[in-house]
Amino acid sequence: MWKKIILVFFLLFLCVIIIIILHDYNNTLIPSGLYIADIDIGGLTNDEARNIFHKLNEEKINNSIILTFYDKQWILKISEYVEIDADESIENMASYVKNIKKKGVIKGFIYRQRLKKFPLRIDPIIKYKQDKLAQLFDEINKVIMVKPINAVFKTDNDIVHIITDVKGQILDEDMLKKKIKEAIWTENKTLVIPVKVWNAERTKEDLEKMGIRVKIAEYSTEFDTTLKNRTENIRVASEMLNGCIISPGETFSFNKVVGERTSDKGYKKAPAFINNEVIYDIGGGICQVSSTLYNLALLTDLEIVERMNHSLPVSYVPLGRDATVSYGTIDLKFKNNTGGYLLLTSEITNDKLIVKFFGNKTIDKSVELFSETIKTIPSPIIIKKDFNLEKGEIRIEQGNAGYVVNLWKKYANEKNEHKVLISSDTYNPTPTLLYVGEKVKENINDENINATIIQ
Repeated sequence: MWKKIILVFFLLFLCVIIIIILHDYNNTLIPSGLYIADIDIGGLTNDEARNIFHKLNEEKINNSIILTFYDKQWILKISEYVEIDADESIENMASYVKNIKKKGVIKGFIYRQRLKKFPLRIDPIIKYKQDKLAQLFDEINKVIMVKPINAVFKTDNDIVHIITDVKGQILDEDMLKKKIKEAIWTENKTLVIPVKVWNAERTKEDLEKMGIRVKIAEYSTEFDTTLKNRTENIRVASEMLNGCIISPGETFSFNKVVGERTSDKGYKKAPAFINNEVIYDIGGGICQVSSTLYNLALLTDLEIVERMNHSLPVSYVPLGRDATVSYGTIDLKFKNNTGGYLLLTSEITNDKLIVKFFGNKTIDKSVELFSETIKTIPSPIIIKKDFNLEKGEIRIEQGNAGYVVNLWKKYANEKNEHKVLISSDTYNPTPTLLYVGEKVKENINDENINATIIQ
């Protein structure tokens, strides 16, 4: 019995000695089952692994990868877009081996045996040359990118429809980087460019949730279509407003939506009011669009946040109901206080600019606007000398009176009605110019003229 026990202890002792010997031996070598990229470095010393990896690195870095997308190809020379840090990669591997050694004799032995059955791959340290790679990705995107199309509202005879969104596609940059990294160490050097779905910012489902289905209010103004430049300015601005969606509680800004009025955007020079004078300016006539929209906001009973009247009366809306705008200085702003989403449509039909608001419910009260002229400011008379008119002659350029106007909003429902003062505006008069002739008639003596010629 004792002999058997002694024999068992002896065998166990022998196993421990063998494990220790193997552990000490293996401590000088990289464990079997360890790979760096696709290189088997098991059984090698750190220096041997470093030399092999450096040599392979020099070979791999000079290869090229072919990127394909249907019939299109791009050649990616690895060295131009990628840096492989061989020293840091080997250092990572060496640190991993040190951690195995720290596990102790028994645990280290068990871990080494497990590596033989389940090999471990350590990724090399790869650094992309981001600027170069970004240029390549931009080139690829120009070919493969398909921009998504947002779902939009469309109205037909005041009935609201939704045109569904269309998904787009774009280069999957992260996936392509991963594929490039893998392809460096494999024989396959041809990659199919991965793409990902590019969803629209507004989907059909998004618009359905807004609940926009009925017309709330409408307002229109007329303009002279023979004034081509002014008509074009109205058309361009109208298109910028059409389809605009205003969220509950959002403050709408005319200048923000329409943007700066420049010739690059299609705006032309047309008459505009500036400093009590009519001059030609880029975007002249756009105030008719803002004024038309202002009246719509009033009829929808929205909260007016910012609005300024013109310095002189305009012809397209009643006094007190205009809204001048100037990019960067004067804006028209109103807040959506309806509690639901608003859809703004703006269209031109013949000589009419028509704007409408659609929402989830109609207004439960009648809203009317009326202007009250509380003061007329006479046109001042300015006398000017005119040396082109004969003395005693008079020429008159008639000016226009100015006004002080109150704008009222009247509310009415089945039970009662009341009115609210919206604004009190002053419109400056333009002066009447009285030109008085100062030209003096000259009496010319013919004899003197002849005498002068003879001399």
